[in-house]
Amino acid sequence: MHNVMIVDDEPLVRLALHRMIDWERLGFRIAAEAADGEDALAKLRKSEPIDLLLLDINMPRMNGIRLLQAIETADGLPSRPAAVVLSAYSEYAYVREAFLLGALDYIVKADMDEAHILPVLTKAKAHLANTRVMQAEPEASLVDTTAMDRREKEARLRKLLMLDEEASAAGHPSSDPAPGARQAEALLPWTVNVKAAVIQLPGGACDEEQAGFLRQTVQSLLAAGEIPHEICEVEPGWWAVLASFPEDRSASVIHAKLTAALSTAQTRLRQYMNASVSVGVSRTAQGGAQWRALYSEARSLAALSYFHGFGNVFYYDTHADRLAARGQADPSPLAMVRGALAQALEAPDAGPLRLAWEEIARLRPSLATWTKEELRQWMTDLLWASSSLLYKRGLRWEALQGGGRHPEEAVHRQDTLDGALNAVRELLLQIHGMLHGGSETEPAKRYSPPVAMAKRLLDEHFREDVNQALASRMAGVSESYLSKQFAKEVGCNFVPYLTNLRIGEAKRLLAQGVKIADASERVGYLNPEHFSRLFKKVTGVSPSAYRDEHERAGVRQS
Repeated sequence: MHNVMIVDDEPLVRLALHRMIDWERLGFRIAAEAADGEDALAKLRKSEPIDLLLLDINMPRMNGIRLLQAIETADGLPSRPAAVVLSAYSEYAYVREAFLLGALDYIVKADMDEAHILPVLTKAKAHLANTRVMQAEPEASLVDTTAMDRREKEARLRKLLMLDEEASAAGHPSSDPAPGARQAEALLPWTVNVKAAVIQLPGGACDEEQAGFLRQTVQSLLAAGEIPHEICEVEPGWWAVLASFPEDRSASVIHAKLTAALSTAQTRLRQYMNASVSVGVSRTAQGGAQWRALYSEARSLAALSYFHGFGNVFYYDTHADRLAARGQADPSPLAMVRGALAQALEAPDAGPLRLAWEEIARLRPSLATWTKEELRQWMTDLLWASSSLLYKRGLRWEALQGGGRHPEEAVHRQDTLDGALNAVRELLLQIHGMLHGGSETEPAKRYSPPVAMAKRLLDEHFREDVNQALASRMAGVSESYLSKQFAKEVGCNFVPYLTNLRIGEAKRLLAQGVKIADASERVGYLNPEHFSRLFKKVTGVSPSAYRDEHERAGVRQS
């Protein structure tokens, strides 16, 4: 029997944990409770050895993180318990820090029910049993055999899923599924109602801590739904989830169970890792020989994020037609656009270039019939042709801000089509400015394409309902990346920059005698009271005082 201590400053939470779990049936006994970290540390020194802590992060006096730190360095403790974190935070940093301090897993309080807690406790029980075995056999290796077994299994899964691609790359694709089927039987024993899902992270690879968090999150949610599964990172930024639903005969039930797990995983990853992921889900199949085909299908679906953005789940049932439409595009419209852009670059004014680019926006819906590779090639060829104009005048591509070493790099670094198109647009404007010495050269020297796009959006549309989420989607980058880069390059954060634009316009309107409520609405603030407080915070005076001062100044001048 393993001893448990519940550490939480909310008595109702402690009571709920007592009652919602049959602790004895799982092999646990609640031996102690504590209301904060200091209380828990004192009881750990005096009580019988504690094997497992259920530990809240946010507590008075000493929070959960500080308690884990204290346990790590404290002398004289009868035991050093494992920990499962109870978190109400939507901040990955706190859970991440708990993992660094040795926490086994975490439970979000909003999901604190038996279905979510049981898999975590089962995992903790296995960890404690393994720890006791290792302590009883001091001559045993100190290597984490569980982690080593996992790494070995993931390597074999990667090889299984990539067999077709490797064979095709070698020039001799195999039509015989037997080798893959035999490997699949050893690794994945399920044959009934099997499905594959692929999770794609924007920006590619994540670090080891984030990878562990992603794996742990998905595994916990699938285990809570009693879904047999395996998960592995096939290549940087691409994760395969292979699952079976042997007890479910209804397609709608299978869809609902998997949707619930994947949607919650998306939310957790967005909250704790600030990662908006794309997920592709294959059809349901029968038989172990189908895994490679299902993985390939799910990966193609996840890759639709290039056209439709991250944060989506793409199911085969609803998106198969989009896959079938790939590669059936008419190239002539984009060929005409390329010719128009080439002519516009020769014009001294940037107006024709902007006008020619508007045709891209008109064609944007039809671009979904192109493949990602075809569009990338079109954009790359366009930039190479445009850069030749620079070389003819003794200018170099490397002088462009955000262009990288060559056009391919500028295009391929973007995770979405909209991000790539925005980057190409900004680079063309920079090229035009360098060719003609116009006003486009100044932003070219100062801002990278995502920041230039966000700044242009604010400068031109600050009166409308614009925000950082919209700007990051248009730029094809994450909100956190845009926030850091915007502050670094512009000198202030996104929201203060937007506020200053709006207050500057409001000052102009008030000086002309416009009513406060009208000025507030015209600069994007629907609540005049909120506008008045913000105006005074920025300018030091109220809107009415500012307007009155300008009226008096006008009288004096007359």
